[in-house]
Amino acid sequence: MRRLGLFRALLILLLWVPVAARAQSPVVISAAPDKVAVTLYRDPKRGEGDIDRDNPGSFALVAETRTVTLPPGVAVIRFEGVASGIVPQSAILFGTPPRERNRDAALLSQKGLVDAFTGQRVILRRTDPASGRTLEESATIRSAADRLVVTTPRGVEALYCSGLRQTLLYPEAPPTLSAKPVLSMTTRDQPGGSVTITLAYIATGFDWDATYVATLASDGQSLDLLGWLTLASADETSFADATASAVAGRVNRSKDSRDDTGENARQEAQYLNRFSDCWPAGKTSDVGNGPPAPPPPPPMAIMMDAGEIVVTSQRRQEAVQSAPLALSVVAKAENLGDLKLYRIPVPVTVAARSQKQVAFLVKDQVKGSLIYRSQMSWDGPGDPQMLFRFHNGKEEGMGDPLPAGRAILYQDSPWGRMYVGESMTGDKAVDEEVEWPFARASNLTVEEEKAKDGKDRLRHTVIVRNANPFAVRFEMDFPLNDGRIFSGFGGRLTAEPGKRVWVMTVPANGEVRLRFQSAVPEPANGYHAQDENALRAD
Repeated sequence: MRRLGLFRALLILLLWVPVAARAQSPVVISAAPDKVAVTLYRDPKRGEGDIDRDNPGSFALVAETRTVTLPPGVAVIRFEGVASGIVPQSAILFGTPPRERNRDAALLSQKGLVDAFTGQRVILRRTDPASGRTLEESATIRSAADRLVVTTPRGVEALYCSGLRQTLLYPEAPPTLSAKPVLSMTTRDQPGGSVTITLAYIATGFDWDATYVATLASDGQSLDLLGWLTLASADETSFADATASAVAGRVNRSKDSRDDTGENARQEAQYLNRFSDCWPAGKTSDVGNGPPAPPPPPPMAIMMDAGEIVVTSQRRQEAVQSAPLALSVVAKAENLGDLKLYRIPVPVTVAARSQKQVAFLVKDQVKGSLIYRSQMSWDGPGDPQMLFRFHNGKEEGMGDPLPAGRAILYQDSPWGRMYVGESMTGDKAVDEEVEWPFARASNLTVEEEKAKDGKDRLRHTVIVRNANPFAVRFEMDFPLNDGRIFSGFGGRLTAEPGKRVWVMTVPANGEVRLRFQSAVPEPANGYHAQDENALRAD
């Protein structure tokens, strides 16, 4: 038994030695990076909607270059000034081999100070309810779980129950609290000295979007195009003079890189729960109940200062018509595997809780067509829409990938440049057809007349009237999946994916008529037979 006791003591001593050695490892503080690169990724779940300014749903890859002086052996490096939304398990260190890492969420805040000084004496400054004077007295923090309980010479109190102004004064800021987000890493044995290291990690709370500003030519056969990148950050850390980029395309993300956003830690650090069961109501020396607790302050919302682009009409004309001369900074497109990387060629500041716009696309006279379009449904033809269609090819003046975003269209008029509409667009590749519906037609109407032709067949006449002083191109879409068979057309239809299209030029101040028949086929094996060849010209 005695030998067994000695063996256990020796085993405990051996296990304790590396823990003690690790706890005594020297700490090296890296206050800020020397250089930083921020690459933003677009939120794939956002679809065609706008960026959530309060809570951007995507992420950024942050790469920081830092110079530190390490002692020989094992050391702990504290990286201050990292993004508050850092995902610690994504961090990787180049330049010295890491052994372990930890995200330090103990921020210098009200809750952090209360937790650090629980059981210790502080100064309680309050307002005397009788005289209104400010008094100070010694107090000991007893509990900091959701609410603040202290002991004073007059008894035990749950602060915030009195309804009067009061605060705690602390002798110093504990070394365990940091005013900036911190990531710490423990190195392996290394020779020491001054080294340049690179810390790379993923941080949540970022997003970006594309906005296209286009000016239609007077004949509607071309447009001048200017594209903007909007970089959004809801993070509490600013990255000054950063190399900034944006990646177009969709990438897969695991739950591990989405869940740890640090948002709960930041919200908890901002305020204490002042309303949950405010007990005891007052002091233990009092009789009766004190006033009810005031409602809790809401968590501080992340208010983002939108870096809006404000351009006068003269400057706007210079930017669109002579964009290569007016714009000194335009993001450059690079290949990143099957994705597209847009790199800003000059250092910029990705500021905390802000948005920034940078031009990334400048094209003059993109050739296309102004088209009026309607779609046939069971209720008849839909309201005609105006759209601009172009082929994303070099011969048409384009030939660059178009990230998803919003297109804003203008057109010159005798009264200056006028706004004509907006359109949302998805990701478009090179040599793909692009359509931007932007307004409902006002000078073109579509009407339908129909009558029965036998038991199961209808005869349709679609009348398209053009009140414009110029001829227009009109298209009527006939979907293949609406359960009907169309036939008897007086003209030829164009085959497109999922539909057949009737294309016609409507003369100025004139009209055209389209006649056809429709029928609902008999069910076959529980399903309606669908013959795409039934949509054909006679």
